[in-house]
Amino acid sequence: MAVKTVSTEIIDEILQTLGLKKFSRPYAAMIDPGDFGTVATYIPLFPDEYKKLPPNLQAHVYLVAPGQYGLICFLPRTFESPDGGKPTEVSTTHDVWGKMVRVAYKTDRGGEFETEHSIRRDRLLLYAKKKKLPISNSVKISS
Repeated sequence: MAVKTVSTEIIDEILQTLGLKKFSRPYAAMIDPGDFGTVATYIPLFPDEYKKLPPNLQAHVYLVAPGQYGLICFLPRTFESPDGGKPTEVSTTHDVWGKMVRVAYKTDRGGEFETEHSIRRDRLLLYAKKKKLPISNSVKISS
């Protein structure tokens, strides 16, 4: 899944369409429920604001959660672990149908964590591939 941040020009166009001078609301963050790492930072949009936007501008808005919309403003450049360490090894677990059900990692600071958010999992696996980290794969057979 490719996630793109929204450019300043698009934000200005959205503000103009909504008749706002600026977004007078705080930024929000999407947090991975597994290791509490930052997935992305976004500007929240109210459902009625989303509905007012034409389709070409709606295409820049993400459905953050059911009924919650946002404009992604920041994505971490690389995978960041909660303890500030660098991942040293990654393990994945798949179900019998090949769906990834668990991604865990260890850091050089001794931390052991799991990720649950798909964007963060993808970023971790990409980081592991680039850094040529060992990735162990297993299959979970449920009874």
